[in-house]
Amino acid sequence: MLFRLPRPLDAAQRADFVAALQAFAADAPLTAGPVTVTTDLGLRDPANPRVADASLSTTFADVDSFTAYLNHPRHQAMVTKVLEPSGVTWLSMQADTSPS
Repeated sequence: MLFRLPRPLDAAQRADFVAALQAFAADAPLTAGPVTVTTDLGLRDPANPRVADASLSTTFADVDSFTAYLNHPRHQAMVTKVLEPSGVTWLSMQADTSPS
């Protein structure tokens, strides 16, 4: 997932948001591997609407695990207590990475 915080970008808000992502990632429910949080290097103009502030990458054993994750209370709390109140927008993509 790619996350973009509202502009103008507030450094304290960004730090709090990234800390919340990292706390979630440390104990993300139903994942099948490490959960990675990355942050933008700040090399492009943050006013550019194509610049994201942070990302969260997760891996699941199968589609059923991902579906259960979406409804898991910790994931729902992340959405309602962190993402939505922060006014963040996000893009999500699901891909099957199993060998063909």
